[in-house]
Amino acid sequence: MLTRRFRRLLPAACALASALTLAGCGGDGEKSEDNDASAKNRPAEVRLEEACGGVFDKEIAAEAARSGADRVTPVKSESPAEAAAGLSKETTWGTGHDLCFLENGRGDELMSLDVAWVAHRVPGGDSVRATVGKPIGGSAGSLEVRCGLNERRTGDRYALEFKLRDAVTVSAHSHAKLLIATAKKVTSAMACQEQPEYPAPESVAPAPRPDKYGRVAR
Repeated sequence: MLTRRFRRLLPAACALASALTLAGCGGDGEKSEDNDASAKNRPAEVRLEEACGGVFDKEIAAEAARSGADRVTPVKSESPAEAAAGLSKETTWGTGHDLCFLENGRGDELMSLDVAWVAHRVPGGDSVRATVGKPIGGSAGSLEVRCGLNERRTGDRYALEFKLRDAVTVSAHSHAKLLIATAKKVTSAMACQEQPEYPAPESVAPAPRPDKYGRVAR
């Protein structure tokens, strides 16, 4: 039998238990809402050919697909026109512009390409110099481009440097195609005193030949 004192305390105890239960449910709901908001703010996955302004052609996409990177999440990128406008206004060197930054569904970096002014001319006085197939540090390749704009930003003192990082490990030929295609988009939107003379990607790195199983050497 319940005592009179216990019967008086029972409603208060039940009210306290209900309040604690509701508070716990509210906390879980807030966490769920936070997760939902984070998922909504995360950029959507796209096919590789649709990323970064269409610089990935079918051959590059096929190579990447063999490494499981047929779908990617583009983040942190400027359009070539936006980068060109920023580069044209800069009076200092070294300010980087992210032109392409791709992640997988887990948020791991797959590939990135950026551009910045460097305080030296293209070696040998050339219009363009490409370096692929010999990774240095985290870079899979680079492209230095002569683009003199005015007396201050002359082609004899400065160059545009495009750098590529690649965790997918497509071929050197694909690296050359990506660097050249992206650089063309940027410099075509800049008032270079002399338009750069870009080499054919095949002259920078020959197209890889698939083996009898259809695999392409990196």
